[in-house]
Amino acid sequence: MLFININNKLFFVKKNISILEACKFVGITIPRFCYHETLSVAGNCRMCLVELETNPNKPISSCTLPISDDIHILTETPFVKKARENVLETLLLNHPLDCPICDQAGECDLQDQAKNYGIKTSRFFF
Repeated sequence: MLFININNKLFFVKKNISILEACKFVGITIPRFCYHETLSVAGNCRMCLVELETNPNKPISSCTLPISDDIHILTETPFVKKARENVLETLLLNHPLDCPICDQAGECDLQDQAKNYGIKTSRFFF
């Protein structure tokens, strides 16, 4: 077991897991699209960004980084929220929010995340 700090709260978690898995283990939800427990880690979507106190100027993808002892993780800072919002906006470049031809028929994770972050329209037009 390792001792970690997530959002200024102390937790003990298992060794050899990612930050995303550690947060899930303690009940903290981090948005994600490409991560699945039974598949290999890709880290492509970048929605699972978090901030480490040791490197506050660069968001880190939580699905690719393993935890270490005494790590300090921040999941809800304004910096992290803005980084996730920018990633989401980039993902939405080729995906309309109204989804008239989408197979998901209103049960789209991308659409749900856009609602969570308050994105109604894109800044980018072609």
